[in-house]
Amino acid sequence: MKRRDFIKAGVTGGLAWGLSPDLLSAAGERSPAFRKPIEGMSLWDAHAHPHSFFSGQPDPTTPTIAMMKSMGMKVCVFAAVGDRTYPSRSRFEQGTPLFDTARQLDQVLRWAREGEIRLIRTKADLDQLKKGDLGAIVGIEGGDALEGHLKNLDYFFDAYAVRIITLMHDRTNEIGGHQRALNNDQGLTSFGRQLVRRMNQLGMLIDLAHAGGNTLKDVCALSSKPVLDSHTSPATGEEPSGRLRSWPEMKGIAERGGLICTWPFAFPGRETLKDWASEISTLKTRLGLAHVALGTDGGGRLPKTIEGYRNILDLPKLIEALEEAGFTRKEIQAFMGGNLERVVRENME
Repeated sequence: MKRRDFIKAGVTGGLAWGLSPDLLSAAGERSPAFRKPIEGMSLWDAHAHPHSFFSGQPDPTTPTIAMMKSMGMKVCVFAAVGDRTYPSRSRFEQGTPLFDTARQLDQVLRWAREGEIRLIRTKADLDQLKKGDLGAIVGIEGGDALEGHLKNLDYFFDAYAVRIITLMHDRTNEIGGHQRALNNDQGLTSFGRQLVRRMNQLGMLIDLAHAGGNTLKDVCALSSKPVLDSHTSPATGEEPSGRLRSWPEMKGIAERGGLICTWPFAFPGRETLKDWASEISTLKTRLGLAHVALGTDGGGRLPKTIEGYRNILDLPKLIEALEEAGFTRKEIQAFMGGNLERVVRENME
């Protein structure tokens, strides 16, 4: 059986990826009435782990290639995990962070060779996407994979078409401080500063998800191009809390021309699609709509998701909630894809 047929069989039969029956049933085509809200929309996802290719253990939020194409998604970031080999992450993974990350990305390159996805290396690749194509921006969540060497950045850029790196994931690393480090975040390291400059030169996007406040501030001051936080939400107060962002942090990203990408993570006070839409409205008011976008973290094992949202097949519901909140179709398109496309183009060569 050819790999393309194997993938399709896995999506429909549940064999290749271990998907549950209820998730598999959701992967089929939706009714015209259900799909109407997304008609004419160019959908972009700033952060996801399609098929959970890094572990082979999907969760209910995990998108598949078939699901993304069913939604007419134009571009998705396919994020490998760069820090899986550290003891704090897993006792079972072996090898160096670089080796393990390269092994993960081999899967993405296989999908590209089989024609399941189209790798986005340059702005010209975006221009050449045809109807029905799924553009893949290759990413790494956790700059640990670079192992503190700029030559490894060039290696991933050339060999794996990596165009976005989330500087840290679950720990403070050679680049800078983690978001949960709080008072221990010392900002960008010397290597981190070299890395930001080199990523700017190469046209790679800098993702500040998980980055500590001081590290975020340093990156925003140093980067010559827009940056983003690919999956987050505003904190309830003026100080960051866990994985959420303070308003000063988000303002710093916006002033750099970048994006705050909101996700379907549910927590007290943010539990429904209406709450999610209201949050986007608040971000629009305080930061400007041009600085807000979508980042689902699909496959990221979110502990709880917004009521009514299970995976990307429920994005039409979010669009309806935004319409009810008073957003125009043009504004919704900006959030669902237009803003991220702008930032990608401003970074890429």
